[in-house]
Amino acid sequence: MKPSRRLTLRFISYFTVFYLLIILGFIVSLLFFAFFINDRVGDNIHVMTAYEIEDNAVEMDGQSERIADFLVKRADENLGQLYLLDKSMKVLDYTGDNCELCEIKDIEILTQERAGMHTWKLPKYYLLFLPNSPVRPLFEEAFELWEGEGELPSSFIQRLAENKAAVEIYDEHWKRVKVIGEGYKLLYKPDLLEEHYDIFEHRELIQSTTLRDGSTLVVRMPNPSYKPFEEPFNKAMILFVAIFFGGHIILLIGVIFLSLGISRQFVRPLVYVLSRIERFAQFDYQEVIDKKLHHQKTGKLKRKFKLFQPVDESLNHLSDRLAFNERQIQKSEQLREEWITGLSHDLKTPLSSIFGYSTMLASVEYEWTCEEMRTFAKTMQEKATYMDALIQDLTYTYQLKNKAIQLDKVPLTLATWLLQFADEQVSVHVHGNVLLEADELLLKRIMDNLITNAKKYTATGTKVRIEAQHVEKGVMLTIADKGSGIPQDELDNLFERYYRGTNTTDDTTGTGLGLAITKQLIDLHEGTIDVQSDANGTAFFLIFHAK
Repeated sequence: MKPSRRLTLRFISYFTVFYLLIILGFIVSLLFFAFFINDRVGDNIHVMTAYEIEDNAVEMDGQSERIADFLVKRADENLGQLYLLDKSMKVLDYTGDNCELCEIKDIEILTQERAGMHTWKLPKYYLLFLPNSPVRPLFEEAFELWEGEGELPSSFIQRLAENKAAVEIYDEHWKRVKVIGEGYKLLYKPDLLEEHYDIFEHRELIQSTTLRDGSTLVVRMPNPSYKPFEEPFNKAMILFVAIFFGGHIILLIGVIFLSLGISRQFVRPLVYVLSRIERFAQFDYQEVIDKKLHHQKTGKLKRKFKLFQPVDESLNHLSDRLAFNERQIQKSEQLREEWITGLSHDLKTPLSSIFGYSTMLASVEYEWTCEEMRTFAKTMQEKATYMDALIQDLTYTYQLKNKAIQLDKVPLTLATWLLQFADEQVSVHVHGNVLLEADELLLKRIMDNLITNAKKYTATGTKVRIEAQHVEKGVMLTIADKGSGIPQDELDNLFERYYRGTNTTDDTTGTGLGLAITKQLIDLHEGTIDVQSDANGTAFFLIFHAK
């Protein structure tokens, strides 16, 4: 996988996990909020619709029908009983311990008198909820005792204490005149008009009636099912806000640590890369080992930074390459200086000769003979010819370097073509029927340069051998002599010296660019040239690759 794709996937995975953690935290907060509310708020049975329970309200127990368990629990929470009735108002099942409707023939009269009753019409049944408030038995007994005796016995007062209930008497002007049992806040008459169907919203269960003397009897007790919505909702909201901001604080801390982790894993390597680039700009190509990123022993990147391993390897490779190029530039600069020095020398020497002879000829102090003037003219002509050849060779090398020379390849049968170079000193040997496609004029110049050098820089009469043969890579030509060899320091730069570097007064038959031109011509043919030299002689190996 490419480093860019790996880096992209790494970032996507980090931020995807981060996003999922945010979503998970939000979902957990909502679930906790819902659980908190659901556990502390009652479920009012009166808001239940027939549509939502018609499919699962009735379960079959053998051949008989029974009320579903979730409805049994809900009826108990709402302080009442559920009755399952058929179309004829027959009780099929009920919740609680006693079947109050089973002993009553006229059910409609009872339900009309009971406030808070609720019915649901199902496809085959009726479901009836009958409130059964715990304050009702106390109220009925208190009413009978008060109307009959005017006083409440100690046993009844004891039951009031056990239920934390109270019996209160209000006169016709709604002034509380008597309290028996727990002490509650004063009631106001409109409080008796409140709807008590939502059993969970009232702190107290209250039941009242008007006595014969015009006073009002009120029985009150704590509501065991008191689960108001507003109080837990407010608490839940406070808790939700606390969790929300607490979660965001934790999230902020997580972002900080995630940023630090990303910084350690991505920013630090980037800083390392930038520092390496700055070093390159300052020509410092040494390999850098960062203890925070690399293993001290192996020098490789640590495991958590492996993503940047290709970058580090590329930087090291670039460092080596730049260092090599720097050495090549320095070497080229040195060669350029040597070339300029040699070229200046090669041009200055013949110019000095021409200038000197021309000055002598122009002098009026001497009378030169015809023979002397011819000698001077001949020397000046030789120097000018040398300079012209040098300029032509320099121009030719420039053209070769810029690929301005086009090849005109033709098939050459070397067994006959090489014979033009044979003489008393040069012998030709061709192994088999060797055919070579090359530019004939350029190949002739290559052979002339090499053969001329072999004759020129060896003792007079030294034999030169030319061989041609097929090899695995193509055709190989060999030009070998039995001279004294080439010194190693000259051999290393044999094809890179663009000047002859010798005293042109000794010999002006060459420009010193022959071997450089030879190598360029061979490169133009997409071939290679190699040289081997020792005290027993020198051999040039030319290989022209077959296509």
